[in-house]
Parts: sequence; C-alpha cells; structure tokens
Amino acid sequence: MSFMQTPVKAKRRTFFRFWLPWLIILLAAIGVGAAGFSPVTEEWSPVNRYMTCVFTVLLAALLIALWFLLFSSVRGSLRVTTLLVIAALGFAFSRQITNVKFTGNMVPIVRFWWDPEPDDVLEMQRKSYQTKAPPFKQGSDKSTDFLEYRGSKRDGNIQGPPLARDWKAQPPRELWRWPVGGGYSGFTVTGNALVTLEQRRDQEVIVCYDTATGAERWKHGYNALFKETMGGPGPRATPTIADGSVYSLGATGMLVCLELPDGKLKWAVDILKDNQNIIWGMSGSPLVLDKIVVVNPGTQTEAASGRALVAYDRDTGKEVWHAGKTKAGYSSPMLVTLAGQKQILLLDGEQVGGFDSQTGQELWNYRWDKTLNGINVAQPLVLDGDRVFISSAYDIGCAMLHVSKSADGWKVDELWKNNMKLRAKFASPVVHEGFIYGLDEGYLVCLDAGGARVWKGQNYGHGQLLLSGGVLVILSEQGKLVLARATPEWDAKTRNELASMQALKGKTWNCFALSDGIAYVRNDLEMAAYDLREAEKK
Repeated sequence: MSFMQTPVKAKRRTFFRFWLPWLIILLAAIGVGAAGFSPVTEEWSPVNRYMTCVFTVLLAALLIALWFLLFSSVRGSLRVTTLLVIAALGFAFSRQITNVKFTGNMVPIVRFWWDPEPDDVLEMQRKSYQTKAPPFKQGSDKSTDFLEYRGSKRDGNIQGPPLARDWKAQPPRELWRWPVGGGYSGFTVTGNALVTLEQRRDQEVIVCYDTATGAERWKHGYNALFKETMGGPGPRATPTIADGSVYSLGATGMLVCLELPDGKLKWAVDILKDNQNIIWGMSGSPLVLDKIVVVNPGTQTEAASGRALVAYDRDTGKEVWHAGKTKAGYSSPMLVTLAGQKQILLLDGEQVGGFDSQTGQELWNYRWDKTLNGINVAQPLVLDGDRVFISSAYDIGCAMLHVSKSADGWKVDELWKNNMKLRAKFASPVVHEGFIYGLDEGYLVCLDAGGARVWKGQNYGHGQLLLSGGVLVILSEQGKLVLARATPEWDAKTRNELASMQALKGKTWNCFALSDGIAYVRNDLEMAAYDLREAEKK
C-alpha cells in the first residue's frame, strides 16, 4: 500500500502582499532622482527641490509602514511588534540629539549629546588664552573703518586697498582664528577694535576684540535669550560704532549704548516695551545720525501703533520721536538722499518707505507685504536718478521704483517688477557701474537696471557679499570666501569666479566686515581674520 503525497502549492506573490512596497520604493526613487538632479530654474529653487525630496521619502516611508501593518503576510502580532520596535529606536535616537538647526534651504544640522557644547569650547579657549589685548587705538583713516552694517552707507560698497586676485600666487593670510558666541551678528571695526554681539549661554554679550590677535578687549553682557527652531538661538543685528560709542540692538529688543574704549555702559532701553517681537527676532542694526540713534521695532500691537521707527537721544537714551504704522521686517534703516532730500529708507515687513531724518514723518511708501511672515531681509539699493531697488525671497522677486517730489508732494512709481530674476533672502545685493549683483536663492546673478538677467553663476547658498574695488567678495553659506568679477561680461569657463578658499566651518549667515583689506568673518561657532590685500610691488 503506498501513500500519495500531495504537492504543496507555492504561495502566489500577489500585488498587495509582495509587489506593492517595491512599487512604492521604485516610484519614490524616481521622484527623488527627478527632484534632486533636475536643473534649478526660476520656479524650481534649491529649497523647493530639497523639500520635494524630503516629502517624497517621508510619504514613501508612511505608505510602506501602512502596507506592512495592513497587507503584508507577516503574522499580525509580529507586524505591530516590529513597528513598535522601529518607533522606539527612532525615539531613542532622537533623544541623543541636543540641538537641530537648519540651513537656508531647510537642510537640518544636527548636534548630538557627545558633540562639544559650543559655550564650553568658547569658555575653555578664552581661559587658556593668556595674551592681553593692546590698548585701544582709535582709527586714523575713517574711509577704511567699517563702522556699521555693510559699511558706511549700508550699501555694501567698501573702500580700501586693492585686493589680491590670484590666490594661488598670493593666498589670503590667516591672522587668527577663535571660537565665538552664538548668533548672526556681524563685525564692526575702527582702529584696533573689532566689535560684535554674541549669545553666551543665557546672556547677550557685546564683545570688543583686538583686530590683530582676536584677543578679547572687553565684554558687556545682560540677561537675554532669543531662540527659535529654524535659525537657532542668539542675536541677529550688527552693532554700530559712532564717535567713541557702540550702539547695539539685541534680538529681544534691548538697545544698549557703551563707551568704545572700555565697554562702560552709558544707557540701555527696551524698544519692545508694550510691543511684541517678530518671529525671527529684532534684526535691524541701529542707525546713528546727528544726535539720534534710530531703530525699527515695528508695530506688532495696537499699543505700539505709530512706532515702526523710533529715535533715541544718543547721549541719554531718551526718546526723541516715533513714526510709522507697519510691522517690522528684518532689514536695517539706512540714511539716503532721494529727490534732493536726506531721509531714512526702510524696508520692513509690509512696505519700503522714506522718513524725514529730523522728525520721522513718513514721506512716501510702496507696499511690499506679500513675503512669507514679512521676511524682508535684504537692504534696498539706491541707484542714480532717484531709483530704489528692492528684493525678497520666497518667490517674491524684485522691483525698481522711482521716487520724486513736486508741489503736489511725494510720489513713488513702479518702473518694473520681476518675480524670479533676483530673490534675495539673507544677502543684500550691491550695484556697480549700473548693474546689480546679488544671490538669487543662493545663485550669484547679474541684472541690468531694466530688470533683465544678464547672467547666472555659481551657487553660494544663503551667504553674504560685499563690493570692493570692482570685485565681489562673497562669504558663502558653507563658509567659503570667494572673489568674483563684478562685470556684465560672462566667462563660461570660470563662471566669473576669480578665487576661493574655505574660511569657516559650518553654516555661515553672518555678514562679514572688510576693513583696510582685511576680512573679519564669523558664524555662530567661530571667527577668523584674513589679510586679502595685494602685495606691494617692489
């Protein structure tokens, strides 16, 4: 008697039980590849490309998790257990993260518990540094001092000696390098004094360093800590130096005046009293003119109505005048002359406008209020013929205005508006010989005064740029120091780049100073000085 063995049927690989997850992975890979390697266009910016990749990966992971839970052939209890284990591992991993910051394109920068704490590094280095700063020496050549944000006119056009253009033959000489407190303030310079604003633990600290060595000359701290998820903690605005005093505005609204030689406090005032801060913190650098210092707190509450701009007495800190009814943005007030009249020019969260420099009376305005959360950061540019150029990111673009005055009063006309040719996020543009140069979502571009793009060059991220001697000096978001030609002529081989070097490590948003041919650069972790001057011919 024999027994017939019934053959076991192979399990069919059904679509839902086997092929669906592979299809999801394939589609996600195609989506990420298409988004990640497609060329950047006016509509397809780096941040849009990156966020599309992130969204595609997250969606694919969610769909696979749902498939595993609902359709896979794995036993039900094991499905739930597996997902719970993955969730627990993810939670345990996240607990090792002590800080997350983001680049301008929303790429996360993660610090784990085993990474050194920046404040600890700074304190240890400063304790070990024994050299004392030499006595304070006032600058002798005012034309090469860097007394305020982006230079004497806040237009990024810097006077100084010729810069070396061949960095292979004459590389920049590093003078010093040190850790620095957090935040996105820049440097101001006069004589041998180098001033900036830092976050050191729970204090905002105004610090004066020696230009030659980086030795700390003095510091003045007060309790203030501003932090938000995207940018991280720390102050944003660059201090201003004027006639032996330092004027500094912190991210929480504390306006402080110190004696430059020794850091002695003269006065301090909270400019946000009865007001609210803006999402990313107070960022406008104080503007000093005549006997007043002007700041832009904005009108975020009804109680602060009429206080978009406020002027304080330079010597006492007492309020002199206030004006304006718009919410604050992230650029700084600047002194300009338009239609023959000296005035304060301000791009805030809702408009660009001109204000009488003596009384604060609003002379004219042009609405510019479509930017996401009022994130207008880049400084306006004043061109010949009473023209004003403005630019913002988040697909807003740029516009050229003409400001005039007649017997009927002030008038502002829109000459042209372009949504995609130059979208300046953090970096303020510059103008040279009638052409505008700026970072369009990170890419260096040249525009003519009519709004047409002449060329589009390298991607430097959301860094900063200045103009010196007809050359663009760029500090990229990745910490590279770059020289580029400021010319409408395009060199396809070099993409108009003359030289570059790695100056700093990590995300770099801070505006740098260029004084007497020396670049003083910093980010929220470190600072350094580089001699960029052309060697004297023998």
